[in-house]
Amino acid sequence: MKTIGRRRSVLGIGLILVLLLSACGTPATPEPTATPTSAAPDLTSPTLGDPADPVTPIAPDALAICEAAPLPELPVREVDDTDYVKGASLEDAELIIYEYSDFQCPGCGGMYPVLETFLEMNPEVALVYRHFPLDFNPHAQVMAEAAEAAGAQGKFWEMHNLIFDRLREWNGLSQGEVLEQLSVYAEELDLDVEAFDTALAEGTYAPKVDAQYEEARELQLPGTPSLIFDNVLFPSDIGLSLQGLMAFKDIIERQDDLFYAGPPEMTLDEDADYEAVLKTSQGDIKVNLLQTAAPVFVNNFVFLAEEQWYDGSEFFFVADDFVAVTGDPTNSTVGYPGYFCQGETQNAFDRAGLVGMLANGQFFVTLGADAVQLSGQFALIGQVTEGLDLLDQLARRSFGDPLAPAADVVETIQINKN
Repeated sequence: MKTIGRRRSVLGIGLILVLLLSACGTPATPEPTATPTSAAPDLTSPTLGDPADPVTPIAPDALAICEAAPLPELPVREVDDTDYVKGASLEDAELIIYEYSDFQCPGCGGMYPVLETFLEMNPEVALVYRHFPLDFNPHAQVMAEAAEAAGAQGKFWEMHNLIFDRLREWNGLSQGEVLEQLSVYAEELDLDVEAFDTALAEGTYAPKVDAQYEEARELQLPGTPSLIFDNVLFPSDIGLSLQGLMAFKDIIERQDDLFYAGPPEMTLDEDADYEAVLKTSQGDIKVNLLQTAAPVFVNNFVFLAEEQWYDGSEFFFVADDFVAVTGDPTNSTVGYPGYFCQGETQNAFDRAGLVGMLANGQFFVTLGADAVQLSGQFALIGQVTEGLDLLDQLARRSFGDPLAPAADVVETIQINKN
């Protein structure tokens, strides 16, 4: 019997690739999420500090640990003459997307027009469709065989589109009624209906569908639709959408620019003071970097800033009295430098103007009292000393909100050593 096992997100759980947003406090207040590495403070009656007062950094019990995390690759089967391909020709394709899909999966049906638009926008991409019919969808197997039977007569994609377009029409039918309906579709597509019906009755294409199902199982794909860009699984953290597809394509294409082989060496001068000047679309924001509070994270921040890795990063999430989040040069929320750092958390996000850093290299600036709930979860790397008023001018927005105003941008970050 066909079953599907559970698999951790390729780029998510354990690596914390993406800045997740989840409810905390009230349903309307999202927050950056991390796994606490120390006991969370009592936030029932927090005492808020004055943004004008400097914080007193506390040295961590242990230094953060950073580990390389290149994009994980899957041993996906290369395209052969049994596959159906659309978009760019295989000879001209700069990127191949393998889609393992289920015709009775509503999400797959919702993604098919999105993928059509994506291919129109990216004519250098080829899409390969493969079957992954799940057991709990009773008509998924026969629909896959029907697409193959139509494909044998040169109309795979026409049947593919028709099956998805008419999902509501056949989804609730019995098995016998579904076969009758498929005959109607075959006639509508001007197929040889007798040959088509015979193929379904005899299970002619069941072995091919089953083989592709087993491929998906061996790859430990998490469900349908699963998309593999060349040989890298599209992470569910991004979200299946046109915006998500475009963002991940950008990450795949920019790996050489975005990723480092591993974390940087420790190069900070312990006797020096460091200042970061965030040159933003609203003006300069000066930050006193707190090397004592998070030596590894501050070293990482200085390295990425001096590498100009942050240049062009949008403030993709900005919420009143909470945080402004930036530091992703892909502007997708999931960009990271090829490694992750964990540890050096502080129970100190008690006022506006504090700068915290995530495991994936992104960072946030606190805007008010709601940020106190982040205490104990993130590394504290700095405090704003000039330009706190500019934070109030940042465009308030949530990532993916089509009505959000244009994002403000970190144009570059200048590091000063004193």
